[in-house]
Amino acid sequence: MDDALDRARQFLDRRTTAAFLATSGRERQPEITPVLAPRLTPEGLLAVGEEAQVGGSAFRHLRVEPRATLLLLDPVSDPRSRDGVRLLLEFEGAEVDGPELAHLCEWLAAFAPGRRVVRRLLFRVRGVQPYRAEAASAGTPPGAAPGTVTGSPGRA
Repeated sequence: MDDALDRARQFLDRRTTAAFLATSGRERQPEITPVLAPRLTPEGLLAVGEEAQVGGSAFRHLRVEPRATLLLLDPVSDPRSRDGVRLLLEFEGAEVDGPELAHLCEWLAAFAPGRRVVRRLLFRVRGVQPYRAEAASAGTPPGAAPGTVTGSPGRA
């Protein structure tokens, strides 16, 4: 998993990486939530910021079902690239105060006044998979609308 984690670190170290957390609740209804500033902590956990009024019920879902997936993409560095990394995670807990959360709040306020980070979610990384978004022209899955983009694990 070290090579795969090194690949994930490449995305985590970029400022232009977009991160999307997938969770599911009691009824197994999935929810996708954009999260902020994914970073590995010195303890080896993955930390992400949950923005106020953006996450929906992600935190509530994580308390019921601790398994989640984080998709990391970088559409800014190379807009033509559709490569990314998918992290398989297990929820460890959340921080609602402290210096790291304060730093995240200041960082967000610098370019998005009025928005704030409400908690810092902490996860144990259980697996890393390469991700490649397939173009719709390469084959639209049955039942999908034309022009949709599907995701599938890629090859490293």
